[in-house]
Amino acid sequence: MNEEEHILNAADINVRLWQRFKAGDSDALGQLAQVHYRALYNYATRFSSDSDFIRDAIQELYLDLWERRNYLSETSFVKSYLLKALRHKLIKESARLKRFHEPGQGIFDPESSDRSIEADIIEEEHARFRNTRLKRVISLLSKRQQEIIYLRFYQNLDNEDIASVMGLGRQSVSNLLYRTLKEIKEIWVPAEFVWLLFVMLL
Repeated sequence: MNEEEHILNAADINVRLWQRFKAGDSDALGQLAQVHYRALYNYATRFSSDSDFIRDAIQELYLDLWERRNYLSETSFVKSYLLKALRHKLIKESARLKRFHEPGQGIFDPESSDRSIEADIIEEEHARFRNTRLKRVISLLSKRQQEIIYLRFYQNLDNEDIASVMGLGRQSVSNLLYRTLKEIKEIWVPAEFVWLLFVMLL
């Protein structure tokens, strides 16, 4: 099974779980909660650094969904639906508690993949430098730009899903993503040039 087939299969499973949950299957809701918990938690950290607050918000989100299951619409984009619902809940609850923080206040901390112990030391140093530089570059972006980068590259959402989560038009998402990537490139290239000079002078 290639990557595209795997993604499609996961989407089909999500849709079936969503349909079962709406029909009153609490186990299906539990499976959805388990599958998407990490993605929801990581996304919520863009809004708050309070782990207890985040966990409570996610739990309340699923309780709300269960209570309103008969009124929820069908969706083919379960993950983006949950992200959008959590976004609204976090904003609402944070405003009520007066501790809301805009998305992306901190530097992104994407999960790092395990590297082979046989990896070349020089390659590893280059990778470490690039990851550190990328985090710094992203931290210079606007909060809106940081959010779209997180959703696109760390949550693997397409433009349509991002539009739904952020409450933007699809064209607005495309434009914002284009401008953001262009800005990253403009900041990144000089940094890579400085790194090249540094290596040449060693």
